[in-house]
Amino acid sequence: MEPHIEINDPIHKRIIIKGRERQILDHPYVQRLRSIRQLGFVSFVYPSATHDRFSHAVGTLHVAHLLAEQIFENEEISFLARALNGEEKKFLKEIVRLAGLLHDIGHAPFSHTAERVMPLVEKLALPKEWLKEPNEKRTATHEDYTALLLEGMAGGREKVLDQDEAHMLASLVHHKKIKIPEAWKKRFSKRMNADSLHHIVRSLVSSDIDGDRMDYLVRDSHFAGVVYGQVDIPWLISNLGTVETRNGHLISISESGVHALEHYLFARWHMYVQVYMHKTVKCFEYYFAKAIEKGETEYRIPADRDLYAALRDSTIIESIFSAASLRPDSWSGRLARREPAKRIARIWGKEDETKKLFSKLEKNLNPFGVKPFLVTSKRKFLDLPPPAAHMEKPQGLFQLGLSTMPLVVVRNQFGRSSIAPIGDHSFVLREYHEDISISDIYIPREEYLKNEQRIHEHIKNFRVFSESEIEFDEPAK
Repeated sequence: MEPHIEINDPIHKRIIIKGRERQILDHPYVQRLRSIRQLGFVSFVYPSATHDRFSHAVGTLHVAHLLAEQIFENEEISFLARALNGEEKKFLKEIVRLAGLLHDIGHAPFSHTAERVMPLVEKLALPKEWLKEPNEKRTATHEDYTALLLEGMAGGREKVLDQDEAHMLASLVHHKKIKIPEAWKKRFSKRMNADSLHHIVRSLVSSDIDGDRMDYLVRDSHFAGVVYGQVDIPWLISNLGTVETRNGHLISISESGVHALEHYLFARWHMYVQVYMHKTVKCFEYYFAKAIEKGETEYRIPADRDLYAALRDSTIIESIFSAASLRPDSWSGRLARREPAKRIARIWGKEDETKKLFSKLEKNLNPFGVKPFLVTSKRKFLDLPPPAAHMEKPQGLFQLGLSTMPLVVVRNQFGRSSIAPIGDHSFVLREYHEDISISDIYIPREEYLKNEQRIHEHIKNFRVFSESEIEFDEPAK
């Protein structure tokens, strides 16, 4: 057995890589993450946010390990720690660590923009027997490429996984599209509900309260130099456990941990609004998407596994600068000069109304050479179901379908214990369940500076005040 190694990390301080994990860590498909930044164009606004996806992968392994130790070993708070045998616990802890490490290996450079130009999933050489819908017609996602690379790690000269292991990992990180393999079910005694266990395990690496999000919130916050994402991960994890109901196993949180969960969720909300959806970041992502659309860069997403794995941030950045040198007035030119557009409005929600308003605005501004553009950013705030008051018995609330985190609160009062839906004990989940939807309207900077007075005369008529707002004149700048 290979010796353990230690990795120094600015977030978690000391991360242990165990035995064969080192071989997996050194595989080219994992090492490629060193060449892909975690936050893309965020560093154009927050200069120190240049950390890569590799450090996040290692951090996620560590947090996933902490979650697995709590869920599968803490007998005081977790039913599964009492129900599983030693071999089952060992297997689950190992697979959770690997799923944490490998959950994001399929990301492309500037991944979220890149997904707009990915090929059809049918062009990827994914094993048909893995897929829930082998003949599905849709555009591929980075999760599909993660499954593709996992399958590749189970073959060739640098094989580090076996086929069953690769399939199990793919089903955990891409559970909506990849079937649970029979090999998973064979790992457990008949008294255990293997499908329910799969739901629990995948929620530790892909849900609202998982190793992925816990690491990236704190890591992104640290490197961006902001405080929004700083949360008490050890305390939150120490309040998690599992319970058994007639509908299967559920992740539980003690009543004293609910406020830590709310803090974590608010931190995530603030990171999205203040960092990931920052007006200048979204503007530059739009520039990049237009540069691809107009053929200014040669950014193409190959279906071939090894060609995809060879993509690097540096290659894309060089193509942007090359295009900018040929055409300084192009989208690439604006991006290379770091020339953000002038944002004239940010509208929350009301997506359909905003589209209609923008269409009218375009008609007003186009005649004198001003071409505004609209960027709408969406993000699911929570993947937890809202309280379902229409159901008669509390346990009925735990039939959560596609929800990625089956979560309940454990209460201990007067010597008796109970479980209840998280929404009954958290005002965040009860009142703030709407997804984030933000629409920003921009005008290219050169057009704005050239026509500033005329633009102001036109756009002021589009301002609508709510009943609680009072218009006032700002001091002249």
